[in-house]
Amino acid sequence: MNEKVICPDCQTEIELIEATMVGDIIECPECGTEVEILSLNPLKYRELIEEK
Repeated sequence: MNEKVICPDCQTEIELIEATMVGDIIECPECGTEVEILSLNPLKYRELIEEK
């Protein structure tokens, strides 16, 4: 797959694994920000904002 997500908070590149699917939640290893995969082709994702 070789797709990468750029963390919206710290700009770290997060490499996606082969089994990544639409709806998966990926956590940034640097800052812990979570992003949801919206589409794989083209790659689209959004930051998950935790409501308090």
